[in-house]
Formats: sequence, C-alpha cells, structure tokens
Amino acid sequence: MDVYEAVTRRRSIRRFKDKPVPYNVLMKCVAAGRLAPSARNRQLCEYIIVDNAQTLPKVFGCITMWAGQPQAKGSPPPEDAPKAYIITLINSALEAEFDTTRGVTTYDVGMSAENAILVALEQGVGACPMLSFEENDLKQLLNIPAKYDVAMLVALGYPDESPVAEESTGSVERWVDSQGVRHVPKRKLEDILHHNKF
Repeated sequence: MDVYEAVTRRRSIRRFKDKPVPYNVLMKCVAAGRLAPSARNRQLCEYIIVDNAQTLPKVFGCITMWAGQPQAKGSPPPEDAPKAYIITLINSALEAEFDTTRGVTTYDVGMSAENAILVALEQGVGACPMLSFEENDLKQLLNIPAKYDVAMLVALGYPDESPVAEESTGSVERWVDSQGVRHVPKRKLEDILHHNKF
C-alpha cells in the first residue's frame, strides 16, 4: 500500500474485534509518531501504550464522548471496545522552558498521531483519535506526573467495522445505514481547493 492509498483508506474505527494488538505493533506506531515533524525540533511529546486487559476498561471509562455522543449513550459493548491505546503527553515543563506556545505543540501532537495511525493501518490495525476525556482521571489512573498534560488518546484494535468515505452532498454529518455501515461525508476537492489565489 502506498502512502496516498493509506491516506484514502484510513477511517476512524470505533468497533474492534476481540483480539489483542501485539505490543511490537504498538511500539512501531509510537516509533513512527516520534519521527513526525516537531516545531524547532523540540520533541515535547511522550507516549504511554496501554494494552493491559484490566486497565483498558478503566481508560475507556475516562473517555467522555464516543462516536460523537456522550459515552454512556454511544459506547460499544465490552468485546467491541478498544484493545489498546496510545496516549500522547506533552511535557509542559519543557514546553515552558523552550518558550513554545501550546498552539504550536498541538500541531506536533496531530502530526505524531497521524504517523502512528497510518502505520497502524499498514499493520491491519484500526484507530480512532480522541480529545474528549477526563484528563485528571487519566493522570491518576496511569500515574502521570503533574508536569505532563494529556494531549490525545488514540484507540486501537483490529477493525470490526468498515466505514466508507463518500463525497458530501452538503452535509458532513456521519450516518449509519440499515446494514450498520458508517458513512463519512467528505467535502469535494473542488469545493476546498484554490490555486494561486482564492
């Protein structure tokens, strides 16, 4: 699979098979994430891999929104829940030392996550990046020191759904058809591309 094919095939996965993801696959994803561009090469991101069967549901309990709905309403059954997480942290002490603004660091987090997600896809593993979580609960659960901020969670597992991207006909609202397939409208290229000037 070439890079463009990977980008076009990537969809956020929210239903996972009841099958663990090997630790070496998760490490490969983190290794790809750490190689992403970083503002002034400060490399302020650090990562926690969570794949322990007892810890996974506790991490899921810290997520406040799932599939665009409050977790209690949109949660999958336990067997369909994520089988691993990559949690991206920002070393806020270093960030302050380098006088880097949080906005710049946020770009680093996004680029790192996309690298990890694409490498996961190459390994047959689905992923869903998330920003809706109770940070203090996660920090307590995972013994994260106070000088770190939790920037993003990426849920991972072998996909048990096959969402499809389609051209938007005006709305970008996701929807699920009668067969349970999630449809993800994407704006048309000609609607968002400008050449040399607006």
